[in-house]
Amino acid sequence: MRPVVLCFSGLDPSGGAGLQADIEAIASCGAHAAVVATALTIQDSQQVYGFELVSPDLMRQQAEKVLADLPVAVIKLGMLGSAQAVQTIFAVLSAHPHIPVVIDPVLAANSGGELAYASLRESILAVLPQITVLTPNSVEARRLSGCNELNAAVETLAQAPYLWLKGGHEPGTQITNTLFKGGQRVHESVQTRLAGEYHGSGCTLASALAAFIALGHDMTTACQLAEKYTYFTLQNADLPHPNGQRIPRRIIKSSLS
Repeated sequence: MRPVVLCFSGLDPSGGAGLQADIEAIASCGAHAAVVATALTIQDSQQVYGFELVSPDLMRQQAEKVLADLPVAVIKLGMLGSAQAVQTIFAVLSAHPHIPVVIDPVLAANSGGELAYASLRESILAVLPQITVLTPNSVEARRLSGCNELNAAVETLAQAPYLWLKGGHEPGTQITNTLFKGGQRVHESVQTRLAGEYHGSGCTLASALAAFIALGHDMTTACQLAEKYTYFTLQNADLPHPNGQRIPRRIIKSSLS
């Protein structure tokens, strides 16, 4: 069958982010998404109002059944919510050290609204050596590292083998994404900033990256393909409300084929 990406993410009832973004992006990029629900959120396409976490034991049982049943090639972690969830998930993953792990450190929604408890930061820092690639935007990198200066944040987060720092939250007409390996810059891309705000762009990009890793691409190529796919979904995004956040249109024929 197609390569399988096992996703741990929250349910966004608007369908813009979270598990639906994972499923759509991974399928569109040629892999199969298996999903473990980590949380139920109260949100629409514009804002997060609250969330309730799934019990860590239920997450564990979901994951163990999928890992025993399907040929999982990559694991993608999105909204985890609590330190206990991180500890439980990595206890499961310790039995599968050969599977690459992508962490998109979801801490808050783009529009505002927390999606994690304060304890999550330290627990993610503790597991960085056990993952493959961390994909924070610049705001998340600063929050995770506790450093206001991005170079210092990169140095702190360099415990992860790869760090893909996304620059969409930095000012300017262009967006720079930078891939670090062991703290050293190995690839950088610059894209023209599209107008508007997007709900689920980070989930889309991280899920596409996981899919392309699952399909056998090296990290640099996987990042390039994920950027190309995500940019295409944003160019064609839906706009539910005038002046509101757009939802990436992930299931359309793209120029990747």
